[in-house]
Amino acid sequence: MKRINRLFNNFAIAILFFLLGTYFTYYKIDQRLWNETTQKAWDIEARALNFPQKSCYNWQDIELIIFGEIQE
Repeated sequence: MKRINRLFNNFAIAILFFLLGTYFTYYKIDQRLWNETTQKAWDIEARALNFPQKSCYNWQDIELIIFGEIQE
């Protein structure tokens, strides 16, 4: 009986963590979809910062996309 109880408790904890992880993942995806315009600007800036060797965007392109003009 003690073994079954321990097995049930471990299973309940595993299900709890699985459901929390699933909820958090879907919540983050939903937030990303609602804030898509802000996220696009962050994605462009992160792409330029993380991949400087690739010519995705230069800094003037980023400033034009984010601010609408070149910042001095």
